[in-house]
Order: sequence, then structure tokens, then C-alpha cells
Amino acid sequence: MSLSHFYTTPISSSITSNNPLRSTSTKTTSSPSVHLSNRTHYISCEQNKQTNKESNANHNVIDRRNVLLGLGGLYGATGSAIGAPFTPPDLTKCHKATDDDVNPKEVDCCPPDYGKAKMVDFTPPSVNDPLRVRKAAHKYNPDDIAKFEAAIAKMKALPADHPWNYYQQATIHCTYCNGAFDQLNTKNLLQIHESWFFLPWHRYYVYFWEKILGKLIGDDTFAIPFWNWDTPKGMYMPPMYLNEKSPLFDDTRDKRHYTSVIDYKYTYKNSNPTDIDAVVTTNLAELDSIFKETLQLPALFMGKALRAGEKPTPAPGRCESLHNVAHMWAGPPDKPHWNMGNFHTAARDTLFFAHHGNVDRMWDIYSKFRGQKVEFRDPDWLDSSFIFYDENEQLVKCKVRNCLTPESLRYSYNPEPLAWTTIRRKYKKLRNEAKKRSEGDSLKLTPVSGFGSQPRPLTEPIRVLVQRPKTSRSKDEKADAVEILVIDGINVVGGSTARFDVYVTKSLEGLVGPDNGELAGSFVQIPKAHQKSSAGKDSSLELGISTLLEEIEADSEKELVVSLIPRNGDVIVSGVRIELFKVDDDEI
Repeated sequence: MSLSHFYTTPISSSITSNNPLRSTSTKTTSSPSVHLSNRTHYISCEQNKQTNKESNANHNVIDRRNVLLGLGGLYGATGSAIGAPFTPPDLTKCHKATDDDVNPKEVDCCPPDYGKAKMVDFTPPSVNDPLRVRKAAHKYNPDDIAKFEAAIAKMKALPADHPWNYYQQATIHCTYCNGAFDQLNTKNLLQIHESWFFLPWHRYYVYFWEKILGKLIGDDTFAIPFWNWDTPKGMYMPPMYLNEKSPLFDDTRDKRHYTSVIDYKYTYKNSNPTDIDAVVTTNLAELDSIFKETLQLPALFMGKALRAGEKPTPAPGRCESLHNVAHMWAGPPDKPHWNMGNFHTAARDTLFFAHHGNVDRMWDIYSKFRGQKVEFRDPDWLDSSFIFYDENEQLVKCKVRNCLTPESLRYSYNPEPLAWTTIRRKYKKLRNEAKKRSEGDSLKLTPVSGFGSQPRPLTEPIRVLVQRPKTSRSKDEKADAVEILVIDGINVVGGSTARFDVYVTKSLEGLVGPDNGELAGSFVQIPKAHQKSSAGKDSSLELGISTLLEEIEADSEKELVVSLIPRNGDVIVSGVRIELFKVDDDEI
């Protein structure tokens, strides 16, 4: 099946009430809407060297299961797996978490009574339960707002040590994101960001928050709003969150952005956009790119694998990177960036849940574009589990396989136009006009060379010449393998905020003009924490560029110019390369 077919097939508006993988068994289900095979034995880069010497002779095509994209675990010489599904930590061993933007860095994120509570397996809701429909926040009417405010007010009025209390619920995010627990029987950080757990963990988190609010007001149809930042009218902070007398209000947000359109290229202290139409168009074009470039390889959208016992090696998908921009934009520009701009405190702002409602909606749309095929068929993902307090004050253990669709949790999203699916023509016109305005500068060509063998600080733009593994690939070849731009060894000094953008353009016989070309993606980091045992793990950034190369008519180019443009933070990069990654036939 071709990539264009994915993207042009309308999303069905019908509601499917059953999770395609509802069973807790690791066996393949009989549902026709997904394909789940037995575990595929992946191999690591080291073990794949000899194989790659042979396969790379065939145009440097690397098996998609290579650990670079995090889709494989670590295997010994016998082929047995070291990795395994994530399990809940030892609940009696919660310790101080860390926040890299405060001093002292240790913070308290331990939830109340986790170690004493009895834990049971989560039972998904019945198909006969009411379906809760989430609506766009900017379309809420006064009655909707009043109900939402009443629910939040009740949550904030609960005793401080109650597991449903507003700030105890906010602490859950810090618990899983700032190192309050170690992985079971290890000293490795328990961290759900920057990996394939980012989307399912937050789906459960928002789900239980919503269910608790509904329970507090006695309404089992209650649904939270989502911040519809992917459509032009939704690219503003929703007005209901700006009323200073409302329990939805948070005084720590960046007040410059109360009435400004969000700019997906934002980093701290940037001025508000003045050309609104151009910013909206560019935003929508980036969303268009995110979906088109990731549909064949879910790790590009969702993040790399992380298995039990492994030290986190940050490699977020493009969905999480864009999500970080909205956190940065809503939070304050100054350290420690509390509340929305820091993982430790982000969930203290009610806007967090509207934001993550839309992030979750992006996953739902992505899944539907893929025909609701399971993104990762690996039991190490499907059988990984997290713990939450549910709407009955019960501590429940929730598996990834039970949250693969919103409908399986008995909620859905009110349909909204996907403006980014039709933006490409307008965006090309905008880009062409910009190029015409800089035609005189286009004659100023400068030489460009390879990255080199040593890490380089990103204190100024780095422009490098990168060889492609194969040129002029056929339609079938593009369906079989995705061309990936890889930025290796990203080290953010101090572990705080950072951003750099990655652009691609054609080379003119080893020369390049001042125009950076087309945006391939961005590295965006907001304050987070690592324990000492997990410190020093560099990030990587993997970006699909197959569609981008078609659009800039660079399919026949043997080499490309890649530009890394620093925007914020103290960053060191170790290398830039382009590879082809094979796509499994049953994954598309």
C-alpha cells in the first residue's frame, strides 16, 4: 500500500467500540481491523554489522528493526531477549525526583499511599457505557464551561492528601517524568517521555483525570475539552482558560501569548508573530509533513522503544517534539519555567490536559490514517503497564494493549476539519514568494563539506554535505524503505531547555546558497530530569525525508545539504547521516 493512499483515504467517522487488542493475551486477535503477529526477533547494531556488510551492498538498506530507531531490544549471542515489558515499580521505594531548573534540584513527587494501596488489573469499560465526546475548547459554550469549572473546583477542594486532589493528580506527571521511581529491580530511571510510551501513558493519564472529574459532579457522560491547536481558529490559548476568576486560570503562563497565535517555530523570548496568515500556513505545513513522513514507520511519530531494564536513551517522535513547543509557548519564558514549561509542574495548569487531549487526538488521527493497524506489534510495548488511581479510588495496573483506541476507553473526539491536509499548495506559494524576495542573495554561494568525525557545538548554524544511500528510487522502492535523516549524539549541556531546527536543500556541486531549504523537523526539549545512573545518555533525532525530497525535486541528488539552525540552549551534536530503513510489508 502506498503512502499517498494512507494520506488521501478519508478517516471514517464511524465509532468502533471494541479495542482491537482488548484481550490481555499476547496471542494474535481475530479482529480484522488490526494485524498483530508474534514477537519479531530484532537484532542490535553490533550484531547486525556482518549482516549489514552484505545487505548494505544493496544500496545501504538497513532493516527497520535496527536499534537505531529503537524498534529492537538488546540480544545476546543466543538470540534471547534481555528486554521485556515495562512493569510498575516497587511502590514502597519512591524517592526524591529532580528538576534540573531549580536549586536544590531534588523535589518531592511521591504520590500518597502508593506503597499501601492494593493494586488490581485495569478492566476496560463496557461497550454499553456512555460514550464521552470531547469537544474543541474554543467552541465551548457557557454551559460547557460552567460544568467544567464546577468539576475542577470540586477536585481542588478535596483534602490535600486525597489521591483525586487536583495537585496530587498533577504530581503523577512528575512521578513518571522526573524520576521519583526506578524501574523495577534496577537503578535505571523510570521515564515515559521520549519513547514509545509517551502517547499511551498520557492517554491513560488524561482518561482517569476525566473519569474522576465526571465522578465528582455525578456525570458519567462528562468529557474534557481539547486545545485544537491544529486548526487556524484553535491556534490561540482558549479563552475559557484566561478568566482570572475561573478555577481554570493559571497565573504562571506567558501573558504575551494570551491573544497571540501559536508559532510552531517558537522558542523562549521570541516576539509574537505579526504575519498571522504566514505563521498559520507554516504551522499547518509542518503538521502535513509530520503525518506524511511518519506513516510508514510509527517510531518516527511515536518515539523509540524502551524496554524493562534499559537506561532511557531519549529519542522522541515528531508528535512529542511538536507537543514540547506548545508547552514552551504556554509556559513562562524564564527559569524554572513553572508551570506548563517544565515536566515537574506542567500538570498543575489545567491547560495541560486540554493540550494533551489534542496530542491524544493526533495519535487517534494517525492511527486512523493507518487503518488502525497496531503501531508496534511487540509484546514489550503491548504488555507494558502503568499504575493510576481510578474513579473509584482503586489503584489499577493498565496495559498498553488496552488503550489503543479512544473508543475502547469509551470516549471519542468531536470531528474537526483537518486544515493541514489541504495546505500544501498554499504553503508552496508562500515559499516561492519568499524565494523571489531573496533572489539576489541566492547568487552568494559558499562551499559546504561533510560533518567530520568529532562532535561539534551548535553555537552557530552548521551546514554539512551528506551522502544519500541511493538516488532516484522507484515507487516500489519507496514503499519498501523509508529514507531517514539521523542526527546522532545530541547532548544538551545541563539538561535544560533546547531547540534546533533541521533543514534540507540541494547542493550545487559542493556549494550552497543562503536559503536553508525545507524544514525536515526540530529537536525541542523542555526541562526534565535524569538520575545520576541515567545521566549522560545522549539523544538522537530521526526524521523521515522521503516526501520532502520529492517536493524539492531532489530524488536524483547524490548528496544533500543539511542545516542545523540553533534556536535555544547549549547543544553539542556528534554526527549527521542519511540511511534507508526497510518497512515490514504487514506494517503498512
